[in-house]
Amino acid sequence: MTMERTVGSTLAAFAYQSPDHAPFFWENGPHAILLIHGFPGTPAEMRRVGQVFAGEGWSVRGLLLPGFGAEFDALGHRRCTDWQAAVDDAVAELRRTHVTLVVAGNSFGAALALVAAARHPIDGAILFAPFWRLDSWLDNLYPLAERILPRIRPFARADFSDPKFRLELMHFLSGVDLDDPAVQVQIRQLELPTRVLGQMRRAGRLGFAAAGRVAAPTLIFQGRNDPLVRPRRTQQLARRLPNLVNYVEVDGEHDLVRGATPSWRIVEQTLRAFAVRAVADSKGERSDWKQASPPNLTTRTTFMGSRTGT
Repeated sequence: MTMERTVGSTLAAFAYQSPDHAPFFWENGPHAILLIHGFPGTPAEMRRVGQVFAGEGWSVRGLLLPGFGAEFDALGHRRCTDWQAAVDDAVAELRRTHVTLVVAGNSFGAALALVAAARHPIDGAILFAPFWRLDSWLDNLYPLAERILPRIRPFARADFSDPKFRLELMHFLSGVDLDDPAVQVQIRQLELPTRVLGQMRRAGRLGFAAAGRVAAPTLIFQGRNDPLVRPRRTQQLARRLPNLVNYVEVDGEHDLVRGATPSWRIVEQTLRAFAVRAVADSKGERSDWKQASPPNLTTRTTFMGSRTGT
């Protein structure tokens, strides 16, 4: 299949068309988890995490943030306040209808989760590769960069022979021939308003500022080889959390939530343990959150009180 439309209509016609990208809600009992995807993701990336909690008898809601998914062409008109309002509304609704509520966010979604956790009474927060700043010249020069470069082409130098890059594209471009030269041209010409990155940057900064006010038990997962959210940045954020119960750093990159990493077994075991502890707390059975993760993990698992890092 080739793309014969303009770049603007290409995304609307081909991107995020699989049903997996739609928001979902699996009603499964009195304990609920809200899943918040990253940038430029959709609820599809959070399904493996949701399946873990569903297996423990939890209700699971996968939120689609405004302007994402099939609405990606309109993302430039959305603001950080729009995304945060959607998260806050979902948290408030689940809080009214469920005994236990945990929020889980991936990357940029983790920043939104932190703000919500600081604003609302929740029972736990789970952060995957939590984004709070860009390690790039764009971040250092913003907002000057927005005036100089009002639009950027994130795939201008794309290497279509790179299997990892192709896999990432196929997550949201279904039924597209990535070997077609015309398709490659369209993808390289795809433009994104720089102000979108500015709004994402603002969300990250707000999440970092809110971290010190998050009273709920918080669990962090971080990939050692993550090129986007680097471990040292996540360790900085972790030190701000007053109730960090576990920091789990595993072999992997930025896509831990998808379950494709060889370390997924470790992630899954830790999630299940966290779910059990959260339910125990909701029943008044207070337990030692320092032991929230299985003690026999082979990865470096850092518990509250013994964190290391720069």
